[in-house]
Amino acid sequence: SITEASNYSLLGDGKRLRPIVAWEIAVNGYGLNHSAIMPLLKSLEYMHTASLIFDDLPSQDNASIRRGRQTLHEVYNTAIAELAGLFLTQKAIEEQASLLEFDAKAVLKMIQYSARMTENMCKGQAMDLASKGKPLTLEQLTTMSYYKTGIAFEASIIMPAILAQAKESEMEALKKFARYAGIAFQIKDDLLDVEGDDRKLGKAIGKDKENNNSTFVSILGQDGARKEMWEHYCLAMEALEEVPRNIIFLKHLLNYMVNRDH
Repeated sequence: SITEASNYSLLGDGKRLRPIVAWEIAVNGYGLNHSAIMPLLKSLEYMHTASLIFDDLPSQDNASIRRGRQTLHEVYNTAIAELAGLFLTQKAIEEQASLLEFDAKAVLKMIQYSARMTENMCKGQAMDLASKGKPLTLEQLTTMSYYKTGIAFEASIIMPAILAQAKESEMEALKKFARYAGIAFQIKDDLLDVEGDDRKLGKAIGKDKENNNSTFVSILGQDGARKEMWEHYCLAMEALEEVPRNIIFLKHLLNYMVNRDH
């Protein structure tokens, strides 16, 4: 039942954005073997799906729709959903430890980085839960959004870079891009929760207002949030100028993030 439940969540109509980003960075950015990095791609999707399972639980966001269908805890039950989330995080580590065609020290460094990022995502969700019903400042919301969303984008870019043994200065520039791009992505999410089409989104709109969450829209208004999104878009584009290789995909990705309708 744990495997069935995990597959139910994995096979939903998700964007697979994180493994796609990792594949592009690894193969087209650093020239890594596309078949050798498959365990990394699996691990990213496993970790992301686990985070969605936990986010949707009644004790957290209490969501009923995810990826266009019922959330896992509603199809099975809360206990199975919790176990499936834990199961997938461990499967992610197992996959990362299967990257046998790369330098062992680089793989170990990547696993350590992945564990830290998962820890930080947990902190971000805890911040989110503690903030419910409380007005946040723009600075507080930006910090929380980086922990909740930006880190996952950073990981999909930085983990292939670690495997490729990229220079620290290059990874710092990529992290800066990921931070700004991740915030832009979150602002667009907040806008879609107000303006979006639930049929395209695959989840109910208006959940932030229903849960009394502080968002970029609730703090800045729709026009202010849109302006803030474009400011982060520009900062992300500027950060790419510091990357010593031309990863054109990241520019396309950023444009997709701010122009998407789901």
